[in-house]
Amino acid sequence: MSQLSVDLYQSVTDPEKFMAVPSGTDPAELTGPMVFDRDYGQVVRYRQGFEFDPTQDYAGANAAKIAADILTVRWALYRRDA
Repeated sequence: MSQLSVDLYQSVTDPEKFMAVPSGTDPAELTGPMVFDRDYGQVVRYRQGFEFDPTQDYAGANAAKIAADILTVRWALYRRDA
């Protein structure tokens, strides 16, 4: 699988929770993440245009699942484990 250009957002209410969306996607237009977890109701941009590689390790996050979620539902929720 090739790299994906994504924007990363961090939850305001729980800074260990993140959301990845395709670059240029406005998270305010997404209702799905908040349905699953209200902590995603308020997010701030963490990184823009991040070149996400599904084969890499990212602080304990399941990169393959994040990529699959982005490709199927256009957003992925994850928790950063230090």
